[in-house]
Amino acid sequence: MSVANSGPAIDTSENEEPDQQVWQGISSLLDHYLHLDVSDRVILLYARSARESAAWIAAELGVRGVPFALLDLDSLSQATIKQFSKKLVAVPAGLGSHDSRLVVLCLEYDVVTPSAWIREVLEPFSGKKIETYRTIMTGAAFFRQGVTTSPTKLNVINAGLLHSLRSAERFTVTTSSGSELDITLDPRRYRWVSSRGISREGAFVMLPAGEVATYPARISGILVADGAFNSTAFTKLDARLDKNPATFEIDNGVMVDYHCENTSVEKLIDRFLRVPNANRVGELGFGKNIGVDQFISLNSHLNERYPSVHIGFGQSNQRRGTVYSCDVHVDFIASDCTIHIDGERPLESKDFKNLTGEHPAIEAGVYDEDLDGDCCGLFSAHDSVQCQ
Repeated sequence: MSVANSGPAIDTSENEEPDQQVWQGISSLLDHYLHLDVSDRVILLYARSARESAAWIAAELGVRGVPFALLDLDSLSQATIKQFSKKLVAVPAGLGSHDSRLVVLCLEYDVVTPSAWIREVLEPFSGKKIETYRTIMTGAAFFRQGVTTSPTKLNVINAGLLHSLRSAERFTVTTSSGSELDITLDPRRYRWVSSRGISREGAFVMLPAGEVATYPARISGILVADGAFNSTAFTKLDARLDKNPATFEIDNGVMVDYHCENTSVEKLIDRFLRVPNANRVGELGFGKNIGVDQFISLNSHLNERYPSVHIGFGQSNQRRGTVYSCDVHVDFIASDCTIHIDGERPLESKDFKNLTGEHPAIEAGVYDEDLDGDCCGLFSAHDSVQCQ
């Protein structure tokens, strides 16, 4: 691993022009996530690697008659941040006024700008009604799969799984590929993170959404990841693992052995493990976005949101309660899973779509995913890590 600004240029359109599915996804984003109205004002902060997606959204905003400003996120630096803030105040007319809602949509692709920088840019609007949404790997696949399921639906699905898992001290997870994991939870010490795509005052909403995750007090067994991986370290490797699954042996929360027939993926794991504590299980997660129906080749959060189980090695998703830190985090995802809780009917991942319930109150042991504290955001152009 080595420090770098960003990886090689990536074709943000994924070599595709926007089709009807992409436009439907853009409409879903604006209608169901941002709840846009013509009285709202929008700031599109875009990284240059996501400029095509920004242009698609800008075109839709123009058709709807929603006022917006397009601003280049990559121009941010300590020297230009004050000038950038003045630009925000200046255009368009009425932006952030008391009678309108200001919606900030930050579009990025392979890297994520530190949240502190975004907050500083928005400082001129302190006291105004602002909602901020941040998207990662914002290309055609993001719109086709990542935002087609509404936050309302994700909310009840997450609630249904949390209802079962928060009351279970110990359970097992198996997969058709041969995984068998024995898991013990301690909700008094370790929080649940619920990614639903729902705006909360003072927080950034990270998209794509659709996951519940925690830190297991104890986990042992075998994980056969035959779905994909998602890494905070930049890589251009094909993230799909269906042809060459990666197998991990875990003993009391520590990866003690691993194997993958794909030598490039195995080399990625080798290099990842050079980082202190990267062999520790930092996250037990369940993807819940039922709109994500296939894994993609990109190193993307879409893969992590696929309805199944994933284990994250490296940095944990806890703000407190763990005794180590790590500079990287890699999720390995199975293509399906079955959750076995004593006294309950086994729950298969194909049935996640049928889960319902009332979501627990935030901060009652469950927290929304927020880029200020979550372990799974890709590294920024200012402080990123790249796999060579």
